[in-house]
Amino acid sequence: MKASVKNWLTNLENGNITNFSEKVLKEVKDNTRLYNYEPSDSHKKGISTYALRESTGMPHQTLTSRLSQLNDEGLIRVIGQVEINKKHYSVYEFIFDDYFRKATITLRKKEKFAQWLKKADSFSEFMEERTRTMIYLEQTRNNEN
Repeated sequence: MKASVKNWLTNLENGNITNFSEKVLKEVKDNTRLYNYEPSDSHKKGISTYALRESTGMPHQTLTSRLSQLNDEGLIRVIGQVEINKKHYSVYEFIFDDYFRKATITLRKKEKFAQWLKKADSFSEFMEERTRTMIYLEQTRNNEN
């Protein structure tokens, strides 16, 4: 685990929220129920990007950047979507378990790699034939899965 992630979790535990990432992380955690939740937690079903923007007062671009960063670090994950005013917003939950954090990190890396592969086509003229072939084969393999 990266030092910054450990620091965020320590600050979250101590209630010492010092930056935007920690502020977002706290809001997501406060709206996530534990797997062995108490009946008093039954209303906690994650929090949407819309609700996070309202509760933190952050600009949308700043918020989505922090959400992406926290997702990349395996601290939160998308659990669904909600429609508000005819717009769709992702719903996030905090990941309590280290095993699921590691799995989330791996999943995010795979998603980003797949996105990178799609973009690679637009730069194929600058690549060697061997590189283009490798990218094509990887894209084909990803499309089959």
